[in-house]
Amino acid sequence: MEYDAIVVGGGPAGSVTARFAAESGAKVIILERRSEIGIPVLCGEGISQRIDNWGMLEGKRWIASKMDGAKIFSPDGTMVTLSKEMAGNETGYVVYRDIFDQELARRAAKAGADIILNTEVTELIKKNGKITGIKAREFDEKFEINANIIAGADGVESKIGKWAGINTTLKTNDLETCAQYTLTNVDYNSDYCEFYIGKKISPGGYIWIFPKGENTFNVGIGVLASLSDSRLPLKLLNKFINDNPILKKGEPIRFLAGAVPVSKPIETVKDNLLLVGDAARHADPITGGGLTTSLEGGKIAGETIGKSVEKQSFDKETLSSYETRWKEAFGTKLIRDYIVKEIMLDFDDKTLNMLADSLKDYKFEEFSTLSLVKALVIKHPTLLMKLTPLLKLTDKSLKKA
Repeated sequence: MEYDAIVVGGGPAGSVTARFAAESGAKVIILERRSEIGIPVLCGEGISQRIDNWGMLEGKRWIASKMDGAKIFSPDGTMVTLSKEMAGNETGYVVYRDIFDQELARRAAKAGADIILNTEVTELIKKNGKITGIKAREFDEKFEINANIIAGADGVESKIGKWAGINTTLKTNDLETCAQYTLTNVDYNSDYCEFYIGKKISPGGYIWIFPKGENTFNVGIGVLASLSDSRLPLKLLNKFINDNPILKKGEPIRFLAGAVPVSKPIETVKDNLLLVGDAARHADPITGGGLTTSLEGGKIAGETIGKSVEKQSFDKETLSSYETRWKEAFGTKLIRDYIVKEIMLDFDDKTLNMLADSLKDYKFEEFSTLSLVKALVIKHPTLLMKLTPLLKLTDKSLKKA
């Protein structure tokens, strides 16, 4: 088989990459190791309403709930409320991820992309130092596909990047281990996503409650791998639910577990290969949320592939425009949020309570890392030394703010 581009992985990043490459005239195939796109669900299912402006999805069948914003609770229960415009990439919609992923794959197929399921890529084919295709296995059948470009959208455990020589190693303090229940029969109404922070609640991470429709909620936890063992996330999540008089009456209808990167982005282009989504470490280092950046980055990757095919130029120099564009779109924010994550790891629960108390009545003109830093330094000037690394990534200094 011969293709212009092979996309390894049929999640949101892979499907969007394939769609925009196909719409640009490239012959594309998606290889997905699972037997069904979108199954199993692997996230909290929150995404920004900004996607309404991108035209990537049709209809509303993929929407479970529409949110008014987010509420953040400190260890002592102090609440900071943010509107949906200010709450970041993980609030706006709570989606049905299986339907969401399948709709993105449908749009890729409509654009002309081929899709093969139950297929595991086992090796990159290299000739004279250049990647010329892949070896794969569908059930017991082994086969090869030749292509000019390979796109790795194979998630946090990306093998494609590693085989290409990209350093994909994640340190334990750059990885969140997660667990989540979907609970039904919960007698609670909310139009907000809720986040609970604190070292005792969730070391290095947070617990979330996302409304998923009538009396149904996603209740999950992310714990920094360097601060836990494999059993701790579920233990803390169960405790949180059992200590909550409303949640503990709910009945589980789904459980899932997984991991998300909370690292800096890595090298995303190597010769004629590129990485997208979690494989590129494009998840937000503070929240672990990666749906919005997967879509945004996938679109850029697909358009880059299309231009490469049009020019019949498949080297790193041509594909590097992908890296340039995603860095302009959201790269600075990811680096900035990584610094914030590292700073927050030094905050004990007493400090988090103090900060929440300072911010609970603060009127944000916008919610961004810069506006948050401004608010904290105004309230607590002693934090200035800890927060100064962020100044290198902002357009204005705090002294002028």
